[in-house]
Amino acid sequence: TEKIKFILASYNAGPGHVQDAARLAEKHGKDPMIWTANVDDFMLKKANPEYYNDPLVKFGYCRGSEPYNYVNDILIRYDTYRLHIQ
Repeated sequence: TEKIKFILASYNAGPGHVQDAARLAEKHGKDPMIWTANVDDFMLKKANPEYYNDPLVKFGYCRGSEPYNYVNDILIRYDTYRLHIQ
């Protein structure tokens, strides 16, 4: 499930922004391999100059709420479809 979240975020924002968020998560003591409550928090923070100007960040500013919401919306939609198919 975590890989799917990373893939969806990469599809929406680009893999570079997701990698930036993972590097920031690791720097701040979070697990860079877990999306929920780890990398997703730093994806949101990539809209803040304090974070997107960090030397670890290679791809700069990102409106992090878009990939964050995209991942959540797609997974909710998937669960809804799955319940109707069973």
